Amino acid sequence: MTIHRRSFLLSASALPLLAQSGRVEGVFGTRVRVEVFSDFQCPGCKQLHEGTLRELRNEYVASGRVQLVHREFPLPMHPFARQAALYACAADKIGQYKTVSDALFRDQQIWSQNGQLEATLAKVLKPADLAKLKTLSQDPKVAAEVNADIALGMKAPVNQTPTMLITAKGKTQPIAGAISYAIFRRYIETLLA
Repeated sequence: MTIHRRSFLLSASALPLLAQSGRVEGVFGTRVRVEVFSDFQCPGCKQLHEGTLRELRNEYVASGRVQLVHREFPLPMHPFARQAALYACAADKIGQYKTVSDALFRDQQIWSQNGQLEATLAKVLKPADLAKLKTLSQDPKVAAEVNADIALGMKAPVNQTPTMLITAKGKTQPIAGAISYAIFRRYIETLLA
């Protein structure tokens, strides 16, 4: 896997959107920011989430050296991806984003076939939290968050999922597709050096 070195600067008009959207892990002001645009029904996104991002979170986000931002980018070709994104954003409102995201990716093959997202979520949430999640997922503000992530991705431009936008030293570089943690770790180390 090669890391594409196409750099670009986000326009000033995109900066307010960056501050308003996305589910953020880590501290603000880190030297490296990793924004992940993903689709819960995308097999490559599952691979990135369960491998590379889990390790990145443990090694760099937890130590305060990298900020990780999750952005929803459900693709129209995946019939249940938008609903999954709505559930994930709603889960953020009750402090369960990581739990719900992990469950959606873990059981991706099951709910991708039958659309029964709630059965997957019932395995990891208490009934009261699942009820809140169902209500919040229908809130227009949650839909607006998903739409804001999609708009930001279109502006970047994100052409496939997963896509990571790595911002360091005033420049943003995209990495499209799943990438192994060993390769990604070497890249992050060069940015932190």
